[in-house]
Amino acid sequence: MKIIIVFITYFFGGIVDAVCGGGGLITLPVLFAIGVPAHVAVGTNQASMLPGVVTSVVKFHKNGKIDMKNAIYAAPFGLVGGFVGARLNLLVSEWYLQVILMVLIPALAVFTILKPNVGEADRSKENTRRKIILLSAVIGFVVGAYHAFYGPASGTFYMLAFATFLKYDLVTANGNTRFVTMFVSIISSITYALSGCVQWIYVLFTVPAYALGNYVGASLAISKGARFVRPMYYGILALLFIKLVKDFF
Repeated sequence: MKIIIVFITYFFGGIVDAVCGGGGLITLPVLFAIGVPAHVAVGTNQASMLPGVVTSVVKFHKNGKIDMKNAIYAAPFGLVGGFVGARLNLLVSEWYLQVILMVLIPALAVFTILKPNVGEADRSKENTRRKIILLSAVIGFVVGAYHAFYGPASGTFYMLAFATFLKYDLVTANGNTRFVTMFVSIISSITYALSGCVQWIYVLFTVPAYALGNYVGASLAISKGARFVRPMYYGILALLFIKLVKDFF
């Protein structure tokens, strides 16, 4: 029964993650609920996600929904940001970031409601090469640091940043996001595996479920466009806000 529940959850988590990021908000609580220890649950979740992320990257790339000149600059700065975020996590309490996010998330929701055209059309050709390099580096570093410091829905924040500041449509912004997070997933998976923090019996079932979900989610995002992505984005923001309030209190 546990395996069936995990398989179904990871399938739907993969769909959500490929559409707008934030699949971990769905998958990780299930591992906690069936009794997997915290560090092992995080490691198992990371190892489970990697093949799915690669699947969605291939799907987005084949359909021309990854702008490599943007993603290739964001990826290394995301890794640097991840290192900085991990170090900060050892020095600073998560409490401060939780307070900031509880104010920021409703503000982001209001912003996207008031700016419904953000991510509707691809206007990235308006960017100069210098702007692409600079903003890709900043986005990669800042969200990468958040990913390592706190983590949940980092893919959602990448997508929104690429759409807002570099004027990509939400689907291409998400394709770029998948490419960047693929490198983070590779490093995280290897680190947790070498530390013995992966429960491989679950990975045998979560990997195909998550990969299939990612394929379905990427296909839906590409075919349906921003009007399909946006409602899921609001759903992930809502889930993250609930998690923050729960953790805070």
